[in-house]
Parts: sequence; C-alpha cells; structure tokens
Amino acid sequence: MRNGLLIVLVVFFISCGTKPESSFSRLTNDAGDEVWIGSFSKSDLERDFTWFKEEYEGYTVDMETMTTVKPYLKDVVVKVYMGTWCSDSQREVPHFFKIMDAIKFKKIEIVGLSEDKTTPDGLEKEYTIENVPTFIFLKDGKEVNRMVEYPLETLEKDMLAIFTTKSYKNPYADF
Repeated sequence: MRNGLLIVLVVFFISCGTKPESSFSRLTNDAGDEVWIGSFSKSDLERDFTWFKEEYEGYTVDMETMTTVKPYLKDVVVKVYMGTWCSDSQREVPHFFKIMDAIKFKKIEIVGLSEDKTTPDGLEKEYTIENVPTFIFLKDGKEVNRMVEYPLETLEKDMLAIFTTKSYKNPYADF
C-alpha cells in the first residue's frame, strides 16, 4: 500500500512539473479545412497534416547560407504565427522547420490563428499579426525582425538579411 501511494505521488509531482506542449482548439471552416487555434508543436503538425510532411520532405535546404546564419541564432527564439487553413502557411512553415532542423535549432513556438487572425486568448495581439505565416525573431525578448507571408528571396537568404543587414523589410513593412 505504501509503495502504491509513493508511486502515485511521484507520478503526480512529475506530471505537475511538466508543461504541456500543445493547447489548441480544432475547428472546421466552411471549406472543410481543419483550423487549429492556439499553441501546438511541430510534432502535432507532422502527425495530423499530410501537407506538412509533403512540403517538409520536398524542400532542399540552402546549407551554405544557413551555416552563415546559425551563429546569429544563438540567443534567439522564433515565434511562428500560422494558419493551418492558409496555403502560404502550408508551404512556408514546413520549409522553415526543415531549415531549422538542418541546423538543429529548437527554440521555436507555434501559434495557430483563426481565419480572422485571432485566438481566444489574444496571443496575436502582442506582435500585431496581420498576415500568416509570420516568423518573428526575438533576442532578449525584443523583436529583431520578422518574415511575413512569403520570403523576398528565400527563407534562408531572408534570415541572413535579417541578421546581417539593417535594410531587410518584409513585403508588408512600412517603407
């Protein structure tokens, strides 16, 4: 009996100390697309969406550029705002993960947005998300820059420009 109680307590404390990776709602829009709203992981996308697997596997990473970018990512966190219903997100997000996996970069947070680009918790408000996907690069909690909807050149070259020039502006930036 005593050992059973000890096991229950250990499992309880371990489970209380772990943070869930995913907390999102699944909805279906009028077109029949699955809309995920909230926080989720790359493994959730891999598990549930064939478009993720197809785009990820079909992408070839520009390793020469990413070898240059990698040192700049040392203290960076990337927030990815996307729509599981959005064709741009369905293309760019798997490509982005293939790139980041190639350089073993793991500090990525994903937020799924509704077609109105909102979440019930207002997760999009802090960074004024208007288009998806939006990849926000944060260092010391401050935004370095962002890529919005599609790269100007390639995801890799846009990342390089973000960290090595002061002139990178996404397609929706005020000029």
